[in-house]
Parts: sequence; C-alpha cells; structure tokens
Amino acid sequence: MTSIPWVEFYRPSLFDDVVLDPLNKIIMKNIIDTTYFPHLLLYGPPGTGKTSSVMILINEYHKKHNQRTSELTITLNASNDRGVDIIRNQISQFVNSKTLFGKGMKFVILDEVDYMTKNAQQALHYLIQSYSSNVRFCLICNYISRIDEGLQNEFLRLRFNQLPIPDIIHFLKNISNKENLQFPESSLYMIQQLYGSDMRSMINCMQSNQHVNNNILNIIDATIWETLFLKLENNRDISLIDAYIQNMSITYNIDKKNIIKNFLNYIIRNKISIVTCEFLSFIENIMHHQDCKSSHYIYYTLIRLSLFFKTNKIHEHKHDEHEDK
Repeated sequence: MTSIPWVEFYRPSLFDDVVLDPLNKIIMKNIIDTTYFPHLLLYGPPGTGKTSSVMILINEYHKKHNQRTSELTITLNASNDRGVDIIRNQISQFVNSKTLFGKGMKFVILDEVDYMTKNAQQALHYLIQSYSSNVRFCLICNYISRIDEGLQNEFLRLRFNQLPIPDIIHFLKNISNKENLQFPESSLYMIQQLYGSDMRSMINCMQSNQHVNNNILNIIDATIWETLFLKLENNRDISLIDAYIQNMSITYNIDKKNIIKNFLNYIIRNKISIVTCEFLSFIENIMHHQDCKSSHYIYYTLIRLSLFFKTNKIHEHKHDEHEDK
C-alpha cells in the first residue's frame, strides 16, 4: 500500500493502460506509427486524461527515435504566468537552446493555456509559425472557446470528454486489486456515476475510502448534492450551510474544497438552467484560487452560489407565471 497519492502512483505510462476515447487512441497511435507529429490541442473537462495522454505520446515518439525525452521536453502551466513573458522568457529560451546529446524533435507542453491573455496567445502563435520545423507544441485546456481562433488553426484538436465506462471500471478495479481493497464492482460503478469521466476524482475518492469497514464505500450521492443545492437556494444563513459541509467532510472523509469542486460538477451536469456564461466564468475563477485560506474560499463560494441559485429560482418562477397567463 503506497503513501504516494494514487493519482500519481497509478498514472499510466503506456497507451494500453490509459483510459481514452477510442477515436483519440487511434489518432495517437497513428501519430507514432506514421512518425508524423502535428501540433496538438487537447481540450475538455479536468481529470479526463489530457496530460497523461500527451506525456505518453511524446515518450513513445522519443523512444521510437532513440531520443532523450527529459532534454527535449518542457512542461509549463500557463495559469502561473498568463502574460507574454512566458513566451519571451521560458518557451523562446527553450526552443532556441541546444541539447547536450544530439538533436531531436523538441516538445513544449503548455497546460491551462485557456488562461493566457490574448496578447500572449498571439505571441505564441507567432512563435509556433517561426519554429515549426523542429519544435512541436502540445496545448492543454478546459475551455477551447477561450483560445484564439488563429492559434487553434495551427493544431490538430482532440476533444477529451466521455470515456468508455467499461474501461473506467477496469482501471478502477485494477487499483482496487493492487491495493488489496477488493471493492465490489457495484461500488466502482457508483464512483463512476458520481464523477462521470473525471478519472482523477474517482481515484482520489478510492484513496479517501481505503480504510472504510467491509470495503463498503461511503459516497456522496445525488440525494446529498440535491439537499445541499436546496439549502443554498432557500437558506439565508450561510454559516449553517458551511456547518453542513463541514459535517459532510467528516462523514465522507473528503476535504471541503473537494466537496465544493464535486458539487460544482454536479450542478453543471444536472442544473442546465443555472449554467450560464457568468456561472462558468465564476467556476473558472474559483478553480484557480484554491490556494487561498480554506475558510474564506468556502464562505465566498457559498455566498456566490446561493445568489446564483436564488436568482435562477426567481427567473423560473416568473417564467412559470408567464406561461400560466
């Protein structure tokens, strides 16, 4: 039983192990077979295998060409430095540098590129066009709509969204067996139904439940999420809702910030009328400010969610009144 986070310990290193949409798997294997590696833009929800897939792809490419991946690859997170400086300093310096052990195709993996400014995206576009012969760019993002169209046109776009359920269950069952947990298959299906295609959250859920009695998972189901939703929609005392989430955290052995994240996923999947552009922008902002003090983060998020839900309830009520007339 490992003390390393399972998400990292069980991160796939081979194509046969990663859970992928069949079409994406075919495309990636063809890239290796044909040795034609285009610029790639991988987009879709968190936890669906974008980063793991591109790392496997690059490793396989370098292995086929007997090249050193570590010297020829740089991985950056664009949300840490959203401006043009990340292009001028880190990326430009890397693509212009010389490797110690021979030549080979260089790869730039740029994660969360949807948080780069427009100017930075335009600078990146220019850089890609200038170094297309010996450098390949692999961009990763959640929201492709935030990527400049001119920049998008430089890439083969791969959408990561719905993963095959049988493959998900097989992957989770493998972890369960290796950790000697022996969760019943019904529990694994419950985890999958809760998190959809978010493999990262599924694995974290399994690790947080590794010490439960009789291997019976204590999982937050739709009934619990709906109760939280109704409390936010109808209750004015945020402190009571905060206490409810604290109780959830203890009962289900999940960090309060992760409860918020999973609740937001539930809202997106099940409350379509609430999911406006404004709501999605709010979620993006929340997801990128999780480093702040937990109590402030939770309280602010609950206040904003309560306002969204109450406003939506008023709009639905007015719509129903209009329909009745």
